Amino acid sequence: MPKGAAAAKQDPRRRILDAALALVATGGYEALQVRAISERAGVSSRTIYANFSSLDSLLIVAIAEQSEALYTRFTGSPIRGRTAADRVDRMISDLTQTMTANRELTVALLRALLSGKRDVSRFVTGFGGVLRTMLASAIAPDGPSARDRDIAELLESIWFSALVGWASGTTADGDIGRIMRRACRLLLAE
Repeated sequence: MPKGAAAAKQDPRRRILDAALALVATGGYEALQVRAISERAGVSSRTIYANFSSLDSLLIVAIAEQSEALYTRFTGSPIRGRTAADRVDRMISDLTQTMTANRELTVALLRALLSGKRDVSRFVTGFGGVLRTMLASAIAPDGPSARDRDIAELLESIWFSALVGWASGTTADGDIGRIMRRACRLLLAE
């Protein structure tokens, strides 16, 4: 079957998501335009807006669906490490490496998450919740206490802040890990 025929049979929503990711990965947030997505996905702008309330929510959904494998990887098997700080450091290092591997895509995601748009707020809440769950599981693999969940919330905020600093150019690539190791040392002193 020709490549175009296979793409035409693919679900229009999936084509929209794939087109948005491809455009942002190469052109950044500015490439996230209805006309470009429409052309690349082979759908009308009406189809885009029938599936997504905004371009920011489209981008977040596209990345969230792609990130499910990452979440499964972190929660599907125990994170190795002798101490809670070791386990959190390993998880955050892997997650940071994944997020910083494609600067254009991560900066676009952060811009969408920080857009302040009402239709995006539930994704921000969901993104933070997933990360806190992952962190709490790394802190206490046998079941986190209320204190462990509080620490996970603080670590999530610190990591997100460091990632925003990286995206804005005020935090160097290697500084995210250094910041997180210091936070772990202070919050998870054993």
